[in-house]
Amino acid sequence: MTGLSPLPSSSDTSFFNHVLAALDIVVLEWEVESGALRLQGYAPRWWQELPAASGAAVPDLNRWSPFLPEFLAYAQEVWKDEPDRTITSGSWTEPDQTNGTMTLEAKAVSLGLRKLLLIERLGSDFENMRSIVQRAREQMLAEEVSVKSYRSTQTSLIGQLEASERTKDDALALLQHLGLAAMVLDERGEITFVTDRTHELLGMAPHETHGRHWEQVLSVRKEDRPLIQHLLESSPQTRTGKPLCLEGGRPRWIELEIHRDLRHPTRRILVINDRTELHALRQALNEQSSFHDLVGKSPAMLRVYQLVRDVAQVDTTVLIEGETGTGKELIARAIHASSARKNKPFIAANCAGLTDSILTSQLFGHRRGAFTGAIQDQQGLFEAAEGGTLFLDEIGDVPAQVQTALLRVLQEKEITRLGEAKPRPVNVRVVAATHHNLSEDVLRGSFRADLLYRIRVARVQLSPLRDRREDIPLLAQSLLGQICASTGKLVERLHPDTLRLLMSHSWPGNVRELKSAVEFAVISCKGNEVCPGDLPPEIAGTSVVSSPPVFIPLSNQDEKTRLLVALSEAKGNRTEAAKRLGISRATFYRRLVELEIHPR
Repeated sequence: MTGLSPLPSSSDTSFFNHVLAALDIVVLEWEVESGALRLQGYAPRWWQELPAASGAAVPDLNRWSPFLPEFLAYAQEVWKDEPDRTITSGSWTEPDQTNGTMTLEAKAVSLGLRKLLLIERLGSDFENMRSIVQRAREQMLAEEVSVKSYRSTQTSLIGQLEASERTKDDALALLQHLGLAAMVLDERGEITFVTDRTHELLGMAPHETHGRHWEQVLSVRKEDRPLIQHLLESSPQTRTGKPLCLEGGRPRWIELEIHRDLRHPTRRILVINDRTELHALRQALNEQSSFHDLVGKSPAMLRVYQLVRDVAQVDTTVLIEGETGTGKELIARAIHASSARKNKPFIAANCAGLTDSILTSQLFGHRRGAFTGAIQDQQGLFEAAEGGTLFLDEIGDVPAQVQTALLRVLQEKEITRLGEAKPRPVNVRVVAATHHNLSEDVLRGSFRADLLYRIRVARVQLSPLRDRREDIPLLAQSLLGQICASTGKLVERLHPDTLRLLMSHSWPGNVRELKSAVEFAVISCKGNEVCPGDLPPEIAGTSVVSSPPVFIPLSNQDEKTRLLVALSEAKGNRTEAAKRLGISRATFYRRLVELEIHPR
């Protein structure tokens, strides 16, 4: 070996430089006497990112961390006794140009009279492994304290990675043991674990769930999927807040609890609660207090439901009477939906505030050129509603000339378009509505008596909201759900004090005013409960409507509603409220506590 050059000849320089570049190693020749380091061959790219190297062929040792000069001094001492020994420094860090750090390792190599320093950059794998080893070391040190008291667990604490895997296995086994319906999702939303109870609930085999995306397994309705995806992406721990329907041969209703895996923040644990029986019970209860889109269970509303069913079975004209905002169009739609015409059109027309010509054209249609602006033939609402139902709202405001035309249509079952002479047969059921007293209008001469008798073959009378206050809690809660669904806000309930204010208001605008008030409150609400301050000022500052003492029977009413109505009528006086209910004061107080009513 003494006759060989320790470094490549000049003819091999190019090859030598390429070898150094491929190895990603910096080779420096160490001039021991001067202490200078001189770069040999090509330097890797990372060498230029070290401020200590600064890209110079002869880097300044004073700019390096003290670790490197101390290592060189140590190598020189070792070579005094072992001239040919290769010495490894161990890892150390140097700052880079991005204000980060770079981990390096050096080897001092003696080749005869020439001394070389080989510097290698330790990559991210080394950093990750060192971090893992460091965390494992810290964990094991902490566990040594508890090992003294729990000798039996000593063999299970071999290392951090094994402990982590056992923790995962134990958690999954616990989910199985508790009989929970649960699944674990990875960061892509794909299922990595499913309990046996989940397979039973979904009616699927293990091979049909593992590795699949949650949307392929949870067959929820299309409109509910964005909500679940949003909760998976944003919320560390939450629940869907409402039952979701699993579609299939036998629909089931579930509620999802979503938890973040603390060990892996990108993974999610879904706990599935079966709410099918509860949903069926709620649906049965709702059916007793609602009919189509109508809500209420007061005696007046129950009579209306029955009358709608009766009227729907015959094909006569119907007159719906009631104050503005009581829901006359909803009644008309319920009649149509319960009738044999339900699969045909339902057309609604507001007759108020229109001139003779406009209303006539709107109802009966016109021929091209019949009047200025009639540029083409146009069918009217009677023709558009063929086979179905035409709802004429505010019929008491129809002009006299149109009243005459309407009477003829109802008698002859045919219409004539403006500008035409030939009548057209129509098959339409007419349902009319008004807030007027048409009998008085007949006496005043503003409404035809024969038309009244023709449209009032069947009659539905709607009570104002102030006369059926026991329906207010149901209406308010139903409106709250509808408004939250349309606005996207999650407001779950009404505070008892809020409900008491709603029940004490006079509601001159009836259900329409109630809907406006609930919508105002939802917009103003900052939490998940509507408080009195969220209501419009005219309601939040109202006083309880005075009314004579009325006995409230205990049968056929929701008990919480009965108690709130009694408190409202008694202006908060519990003794008086108990008398109105016909129960003792002690029983009244006990029911307040049991139903979580906290009057102020």
